[in-house]
Amino acid sequence: MPICPFIQGDLHTGNIKFMVYEKGVESMLPDMDEGFINMIREWRDSDFKTGLILHVGDDCTTIPRKPFQKTLNEVIRANGMSDIKILVFTPFEDYNIAGVDTRKMAPCVLYNLAKREDLNKAGDKLLKTKWYDKLLTEDFKRLNIKKKKIL
Repeated sequence: MPICPFIQGDLHTGNIKFMVYEKGVESMLPDMDEGFINMIREWRDSDFKTGLILHVGDDCTTIPRKPFQKTLNEVIRANGMSDIKILVFTPFEDYNIAGVDTRKMAPCVLYNLAKREDLNKAGDKLLKTKWYDKLLTEDFKRLNIKKKKIL
């Protein structure tokens, strides 16, 4: 199984803006650090299709990923960026899709920035491929995809 199909093409074409966030996670909760918000704005205003923020210097093991991701998305919506979605990838979460530990090799917590419209288009495009063929029912649940939509 290849890397995330949503950013694989961007990786090969150099269309990812890489950024580094070095403050502790406590700087992000409950009030978001302005530096983090500015990184998101910088990516949004660039010509890069995907943004990837590497969170170094804090292992973030004390923060559960799913509620943290939800909070980050609420904060950026409150900052006028409802067209953007943040996906949090952490090597500390047991996340397995089709038998592949998709996040274990990440060097740190990663924040993937994408425009919601681009994610929707990529998802529709992916439906026309064989990418989902080897997924199990629990994989569909984990990815929050309705299996009927695929079939």
